[in-house]
Amino acid sequence: MKTEPDSPNSKKIAIAIFVLACVVRLIALLIYAEDDVGQADQSEYLALAQNIRLHGVFSYGAPHIWGGPGLLNTKGPFVPTAARPPLYPLLIASLWWGEARPLLEVRLAQCLLGGMVAVLAYLIGSRLFGRRAALFAGLGMAFAPVSATLPAVILTETLFTFLLTLGMWLWEKKYPVLAGVALGLATLARPILLPILATIALMAIVLKFQRATHVKIFLAAVLVIAPWAVRNAITQHAFVPVASTGWGANIFLGTYDIPYGSGNLWPVINRDEDFINIVNTAPTEIVAEGQLMELALKRIAASPIHWLYVRVKQYPRLFISSGYYLAPVLPIPKPLIRIVYGATNVLFLLLAVWGLFLARAQWRRVYPLVLVAFIVCVSQFPGVGEERYMTPIVPLLMVFAAHGLTRLVLWRGRGVAA
Repeated sequence: MKTEPDSPNSKKIAIAIFVLACVVRLIALLIYAEDDVGQADQSEYLALAQNIRLHGVFSYGAPHIWGGPGLLNTKGPFVPTAARPPLYPLLIASLWWGEARPLLEVRLAQCLLGGMVAVLAYLIGSRLFGRRAALFAGLGMAFAPVSATLPAVILTETLFTFLLTLGMWLWEKKYPVLAGVALGLATLARPILLPILATIALMAIVLKFQRATHVKIFLAAVLVIAPWAVRNAITQHAFVPVASTGWGANIFLGTYDIPYGSGNLWPVINRDEDFINIVNTAPTEIVAEGQLMELALKRIAASPIHWLYVRVKQYPRLFISSGYYLAPVLPIPKPLIRIVYGATNVLFLLLAVWGLFLARAQWRRVYPLVLVAFIVCVSQFPGVGEERYMTPIVPLLMVFAAHGLTRLVLWRGRGVAA
């Protein structure tokens, strides 16, 4: 039995979930937040944001090689780039009010966005499966460990997860244009949504089912993305819908067989002479991306069975990591954390699959969640990934897991009563 999401009682529950989720994330900030953001992705987002703020240009402000850190307070040249998607640097720039890096401001904003994700999971669950499942979904997202700790880092996942979940809620509420706007903005945060938008367009062409909805969602998303794509065509002299880097590198890194539990893949990769030669000789990160893709395809073609074996073996790590980042919180041995964390993730996935099976009769309502989750999962197979790459679909899976858990609780209750 479903509850009306707009009822006074439901609003109180939603507010309570929002507050709880924000508190959990604020505690995570105290534990995990660091000022060491001068390397890799975090430094690049900050450099782009500073140059937007100071010079009005989406630029690194200096010649930028693949894997190099983003530098602050550079003297230029401020050459426009399309290496990264634009929305997250724009968010950082909007919060950069003083001279110092707005690390605290961005992290607090991400805590609020994470709180909203928990509320959206509750609202989606309420509309689809009822109050009890909604409560499980909201509480699950409030405490989901990776989602709760990501606001401590300067990365796109929290913003992207919020926009994606917002789009799914608007889709369920039958606001296709607004859903398309949200999904377009999400694509400008992480271009992994491009295959999903292409699938929606294909569905609009091939299927009569929900054709008007699919058309509206796709066109609204395209209208959001188009100005950035036009800007890229003008400044980069190439068709770059969102970002030019990330594709080749991920496919290349996915050719390596990295032992589970080894921690960091880079010590292995940094011993590869071909990789080192590309990084040291490529004049820009865009050139390096192309060379990495070319090298990856050559290695895959040379030994496709081995590549498939590596990808199949490594793919589950997207869902089941070591969980060692919980060591500062849980005073138990790391091997035990690994076992408990892995078992908990497996249980969560089994509950999500069970909930999806139970919801098969409602496929006309749940198919958007399934479509997005499935394509995100498939798109991560060819390349190397981290567990955080899967966090955007955790709210969607949480709704199904909550539905499965609810049915188990109800069946158990009936068994006890009998």
